[in-house]
Amino acid sequence: MNIQNSAFKQRLSKILLSRYTSRWVILFIDLFLSTVSFTISYWVMAISYKEVTELPGYFKLIIWNLLLSTVVYTLLKIHQGVIRYSSYHEIGRIIAAVFVTNLILWIFIPLFYPSHPSILLSLLVKNGMLSFFSLIIFRYSIVRIYQYVTNSYHINTRSSALMYGIDTNSVGLANMLNNNIQSTYRIVGFITSDPSTSNQRIMNLPVFYVRDGVLAKLIHTYHIQALTFPTQDDLLSEKNNLVESCIRLNIKIFLARSPKAWSTCDKSDKSGKKITNSIRPIQIEDLLGREEIQINLPAIGQEVKDKVILITGAAGSIGSELVRQIATFNPRTILLFDIAETPLYQIDMYMREHYPHISIEAIIGDVRRTERLDMVFQLYHPQIIYHAAAYKHVPMMEHHPSEAIITNVLGTRNVANYALKYEAEKFIMISTDKAVNPTNIMGASKRIAEIYVQSLAKYIQTKSCSTHFITTRFGNVLGSNGSVIPRFKEQIEKGGPITVTDRNIIRYFMTIPEACRLVLEASVNGGNGEIYIFDMGAPVKIDDLARNMIRLAGLAPDKDIQIIYTGLRSGEKLYEELLSQQEITKPTTHPKIMVALVRQYELREISRGINELVALAESIDTLHVVQKMKELVPEFKSMNSIYTQLDHEATEEPSCEVPFSGVL
Repeated sequence: MNIQNSAFKQRLSKILLSRYTSRWVILFIDLFLSTVSFTISYWVMAISYKEVTELPGYFKLIIWNLLLSTVVYTLLKIHQGVIRYSSYHEIGRIIAAVFVTNLILWIFIPLFYPSHPSILLSLLVKNGMLSFFSLIIFRYSIVRIYQYVTNSYHINTRSSALMYGIDTNSVGLANMLNNNIQSTYRIVGFITSDPSTSNQRIMNLPVFYVRDGVLAKLIHTYHIQALTFPTQDDLLSEKNNLVESCIRLNIKIFLARSPKAWSTCDKSDKSGKKITNSIRPIQIEDLLGREEIQINLPAIGQEVKDKVILITGAAGSIGSELVRQIATFNPRTILLFDIAETPLYQIDMYMREHYPHISIEAIIGDVRRTERLDMVFQLYHPQIIYHAAAYKHVPMMEHHPSEAIITNVLGTRNVANYALKYEAEKFIMISTDKAVNPTNIMGASKRIAEIYVQSLAKYIQTKSCSTHFITTRFGNVLGSNGSVIPRFKEQIEKGGPITVTDRNIIRYFMTIPEACRLVLEASVNGGNGEIYIFDMGAPVKIDDLARNMIRLAGLAPDKDIQIIYTGLRSGEKLYEELLSQQEITKPTTHPKIMVALVRQYELREISRGINELVALAESIDTLHVVQKMKELVPEFKSMNSIYTQLDHEATEEPSCEVPFSGVL
């Protein structure tokens, strides 16, 4: 019997789901129902009133009703909606169509066939009510049959899922998923954190109030295999309890790509792929993200519109995102400056395709070469410079201190000097939280660059210079080249193991778009010589990050994927800081941005030190390079490094006497 029912459902599904019914068939059915309704109304009146015989003949009225219904139904397009997705919009059109049809009949028929107007009005009222209900019942029946088929067809292959929330987004997404035969999941209920909504029903599905211990029971009772969130805000609001519980219980979590992506799904999509693709499995980046940061878009637009913008390191993770975001504000020209040929070509092609109205100049160049920089500044005269070019990988720079100095320090000084020489409006440096109490070469090199930029800004305050120098400092960015998350994903895809340096290591994370938005905000409102730090949120334990990524892949940590602790790498510390102990902050107009009140340096003093440091780096005198870095940055204490032996030799003041040549 079950086999016969299954075969019947499959045959029925082919009729209902293989294609959408022709709109002309729907129109024919609507006209047939309208004719039947009029016939019933006419003969009911004929039985009730003897005077009805004085009305025009039945066939005359039927023809009038049919002609007017055809015209009105066609004009109001009640036959063009997809019946299986009927909603209150179709109900409104049906009411209008039936009302207009009977109103025209009531107005014009007495002109040709004078009779009792009260009887005619009663006839048309009955006809209108019957027509409306017959059309609605027809559509409701199709919807119910379709839902029956979709809920029953392949019921053994469609997994049960819960929908988070009971608002419009949640109900709309659940309705589309349940009505889509292509979906691999079937919503069997809603869950909410509001106890007042429990024991209610929506779409004839139960609403559950989830509290401690209930989720596991629901999973067992309803064989739940997935939980769907309609928006990322809903996901983030539950990431510390419900989401963690689902990850721990090996329940898959899905997220709608965006309300716009699925609420505007084309109902004419016959395959259902648009609806199916409107949700996706969550990524670890979704859990680490935060609510979207609001920035002053008009002020940023006014800042960069119709100006020449230079972005160094434009092919990198931060640089390329800055390029994309700045392009939305319609600058006159964007100069893409980078030494990496292939990624520079890629971002150049992307910009030319997506922003053809903006002048894009891709320039292969090295911030360490003053001749190349001078040519670019002389030719284009950039008004705003975003300096993102830098070496950033801690272990690599720990083995190559001289290269870190030449690029991160000398390169920054070169770009800043030319910004001043050619009277640029602003120079914005992208720094890092590793510059705070640095324990590695990379962080110390960025701190020296910060010091130079701030000292240069302080120096020109007494001069008639209009260039503003601003520094922004933030932590790790999600998905950047060589960052931990892409590396963990690759290790999971290979079957493990995942390598974590230490069980207790923690890091701050921020998305690339979020970091770039704050950079733009700081560049607009930043004061000359200030160092801005961003609210990075709560730090993330890398061990927890690795375990959650394994669970999100449907695997078990330490069982399916092993985690190996390799020990801290050279120059690495357990936690990053955004401020040193000697620094305090003051607020800005933006709640996510603060100003760091840091130690001040004199330009002449730091320039002499940098001159000697660069000379040592160019001669690749590694030990003396690191020693000089420790003199310039007394808080620089090497960790897990061969350079720890130099810490006791560092002094608070530079001892060299190199001729001052730091400022152009």
